[in-house]
Amino acid sequence: MPSNKSTQPSEPTERVFLIDSFSHIFRAFFAPMGARTEPLTNSRGQVTQAVFVFTNMLRKLLADEQPHYLAAVFESGEPTFRHVMSADYKSNRPEMPEELQSQIPYIMRVCEAYQIPIINAPGFEADDVIGALALQTAAAGLQAVIVSNDKDMCQLVRDPSIICMRQNSQNVKRKEPVPPVEWCDEAWVEAKFGVPPAQIVDLLGLMGDSVDNIPGAPGIGAKGAVAIVKQLGSIEEALKRWEEVKHKTYRESLRDNAELILQSKDLATIRTEVNVQLDLDKLRARPADRPAAYKLFRELEFQSLTREFADAAAEAGEVFTEKNYRHVRTVSELEALIRKLWDVDHLGFAVAAQTPAGAGQQESVRVEQQPSGIAISYAPHVSHFVNFEEFEGGREQAVSMLRDVLGNGLLSKSVHDLKRAFALLDSIGLEAEGVVDDTLLAAYLLDPTRSRYDLGDLAREAVGSDGWTEPHGEGWTEAQWRTAEAADLTGQV
Repeated sequence: MPSNKSTQPSEPTERVFLIDSFSHIFRAFFAPMGARTEPLTNSRGQVTQAVFVFTNMLRKLLADEQPHYLAAVFESGEPTFRHVMSADYKSNRPEMPEELQSQIPYIMRVCEAYQIPIINAPGFEADDVIGALALQTAAAGLQAVIVSNDKDMCQLVRDPSIICMRQNSQNVKRKEPVPPVEWCDEAWVEAKFGVPPAQIVDLLGLMGDSVDNIPGAPGIGAKGAVAIVKQLGSIEEALKRWEEVKHKTYRESLRDNAELILQSKDLATIRTEVNVQLDLDKLRARPADRPAAYKLFRELEFQSLTREFADAAAEAGEVFTEKNYRHVRTVSELEALIRKLWDVDHLGFAVAAQTPAGAGQQESVRVEQQPSGIAISYAPHVSHFVNFEEFEGGREQAVSMLRDVLGNGLLSKSVHDLKRAFALLDSIGLEAEGVVDDTLLAAYLLDPTRSRYDLGDLAREAVGSDGWTEPHGEGWTEAQWRTAEAADLTGQV
């Protein structure tokens, strides 16, 4: 078994991380996402799964490794010398799915937001660019860390100056478990593939590579290729001394396919004579561009990341509306609210419970759930949260005081997910009459193809609101604020 120990040499101490971007992008696009059966999308239908997974990979790399220098290496998008060498090279690959193609600009914006330089070279693949930069890094006395799970990269490994870092998803089912991160030095490569890094190209030249449509030697698979390389050292020696190979099929393949085998090795060899120069100042790790990150993650609707960069909202040009949300904890405060409600034409309401208000996923509500409060909004950006758990007269008095106003059918009401709200109200003996709008149901009827009907998303689309925001002021839990905001947004939508 390959060693999983971290390869951290005493010299050199500074590391340059070279990210094989498309290797990660394809893995991110096809990665399983827990129990999800559909790809992750935002409210506009833009698939965002590859962006989300790639971003998390990047964030983990930055947090765990704290690189001194790094770069994201991309394909140039142009044909390379390998396509000239062989018309069949990668010809078996289907066109990139549109759902992935549309995410590439966002992934590049993620790199820009984290101030990670993007590098490519026309006529060469990302592997070649990474190889050139890795050799230049080693020559400069630093360690190159190639962030890739591609076996081709292992031909570049040389202790201690060039190693590979493999990031393994723990959601993928495997025959044998692998750690989240593997550091691939020379010993790891030989244990994994049966030959040292310097002979990986000979191995690939013989066994071929179906992913890149490199044919290899007909009739010689991985096991036979390892045996031949171990016996004779290289493809060139094997072609000279083919008669020494014991296996008849292997002997005949070497004898009859010399040109094809040499071409296969050539195709598998990473070329490092690329016109790119290592610029350590350009590759130096820098703090994220917080306004750019906020704007991007808000556009993608990555809620937790949007919150992380929310301090940069104003700098990003976002203007938030002041929200007048209040707790109702006393009898006098609730009496004042009810008097106001008799004078309005319409109200939005939401019920606080274990499942978040406004989620829009039509989750079943367990009978044992007890509402912790009700939020009522009678005007945009105004909401009152009746806190059952802290109400001075207790839950029963608060419920009793709300019964008439909620049960009045002449006072029109709106709610998001009527089924959830009714089930929760029924559990405490309340009924809501006069409900004329269920924003979840209305959104479904307008677009049955949406993957979700989150109220925050709907409010952004319908009325240009900020969607879900962080609690403002003291005394608010996230769940309470969310319920108050759900009532407000429901009324607006």
